[in-house]
Amino acid sequence: MTECHTVTPASPGAGVSALDPGAGVIHSSVHGRAGVHGRSSLIWRKAAEAFCVLAIVASFASAQEDSGPGFVLQGEGGLVTALVLDPSSPSTLYVTTARGLYKTTDGGVRWEPRGRGLDSHSVLGLAIDPQSSSTLFATTDRGGVYKSTDGGEHWTPANEGLTARYVGAIALDPRRQGTIWVGAESGRLFRSTDGGAVWSEMPIPLAHVTLTAIALDPANPNSITVGSNSEGIFRSLDGGATWVRPIDRMNRGTIWNVTLTQPPGTIYAGTHDGLFRSADAGVTWTGIHKGMKSYNVLGLAIHPSNPETIYAATAIGIYKSADGGTTWSLLKGDLYATALAIDPRSPSVLYAGTHLGVLKTEDAGSKWAALRLVADAASDATAPASGTAASGLPTLPIKKRPAVPATGLKPLPIGRPLRTPAPSPPQSLGY
Repeated sequence: MTECHTVTPASPGAGVSALDPGAGVIHSSVHGRAGVHGRSSLIWRKAAEAFCVLAIVASFASAQEDSGPGFVLQGEGGLVTALVLDPSSPSTLYVTTARGLYKTTDGGVRWEPRGRGLDSHSVLGLAIDPQSSSTLFATTDRGGVYKSTDGGEHWTPANEGLTARYVGAIALDPRRQGTIWVGAESGRLFRSTDGGAVWSEMPIPLAHVTLTAIALDPANPNSITVGSNSEGIFRSLDGGATWVRPIDRMNRGTIWNVTLTQPPGTIYAGTHDGLFRSADAGVTWTGIHKGMKSYNVLGLAIHPSNPETIYAATAIGIYKSADGGTTWSLLKGDLYATALAIDPRSPSVLYAGTHLGVLKTEDAGSKWAALRLVADAASDATAPASGTAASGLPTLPIKKRPAVPATGLKPLPIGRPLRTPAPSPPQSLGY
């Protein structure tokens, strides 16, 4: 497995990066001027981390493209761009990758392809109607919003009044049935109050950015929090009529996800600069990513009855904190993790979207199983699993199988492009 070691600035000299093809280990040493710390040090660290992440992804891609047998993780399926769990039936899960949309109703044992009508579009976000779990909405890269009323089997456009075609962020109001918010490129925010039949554009002073995250306060439907790809967070307390930016601008980078939790007024924001928490409804923010080796937090899951337990999907793996973010432990490394979902009825069960497909744990992250996103896994000739967890799930081995074609995913560029997928599964690292 490829490893990534990043050395923060400590002495003068030019940046040095070397790939040792024999050992399969990437050593990235980036140096700046002596005595330079703070923001400059962070920039160099991010540059080194970006190189490492790209090399990890490239190492798996090269294994797939090799003319002979290659090593890949058991659960290959492409970069997960969206992952949602049905809260009314937690064994039902929807996942989208570069290969399409998949659904399971038994916790990932069997998967069926879904998404008729979505064939030509990349799905950036998924949302399940809280009042009707058979109704789903998908945001896409060039087709606007699509709607399904039969559990994801068939999809039709839902774009009346929606003048943007690149739409990423989406949130459904848990108290007002039929009210949906979506965020798009060019800082455009739209709302529908009739289940996506007609959309109205809402005023928001963010014309030069892409909206990447939306969160609605379940206790106050007029409270809306919006994240962007370069201007941080904006909030509205009057249903979107007016907007304010928090006094404490935690960063001007990409906000991948925004999560509201208990106690009231607590907000988490996963960004490309780390994980931040606000205890005063977004007025001030504190970084809670100390101990993480990656500050690129692409997904978040919070324990439903113990908000001190937090899981974070990052550019190098999955982290867990049991003390509200004071300390972190790496549960699973060497993964570009893009999304997380936690079972509200059995919180020790989590699903993680990664650059190679979906992982599942039934013991709060101690052991992970790779899930095959195919309808009939038995038809694929694979090597036996290397072990079995106490839960009965197979452990996460590396298996040997004949080489398969490349996934066709676009490379992950370093930069901060305007078109940034949201909320969790970016095509860009956001640096």
